[in-house]
Amino acid sequence: MTMVRTPLHEPITEFLREQVDRSNPGDLLPTIAELTAMFGVGGVQTIRNAYAPLIEEGLVERLDAPRRWAVVDRGQGPAPAEDIAARLDEVEDLLSRATEMVRALRRAC
Repeated sequence: MTMVRTPLHEPITEFLREQVDRSNPGDLLPTIAELTAMFGVGGVQTIRNAYAPLIEEGLVERLDAPRRWAVVDRGQGPAPAEDIAARLDEVEDLLSRATEMVRALRRAC
């Protein structure tokens, strides 16, 4: 029986997509170091692969200095104001889901 493995970058892409949806134009997204630590992956290319679909869709642009990624202004205006406690709860939930995805991927290996 052949098992189909989910590419390591796919859950990272989904995490980043959620970050973009909650961000304002120009907001910086996580660095390679931050994402490798968060998802327990060791490859720079894995993170680049995670950002690639978002760049192709015009949601994110790569900045040369500093080497970061930023949310593109798509005319959507600023994100709605949120209560800081609610925002922290959302971030905590995202990190929890990302941790569960990583654990599931490790069990599948």
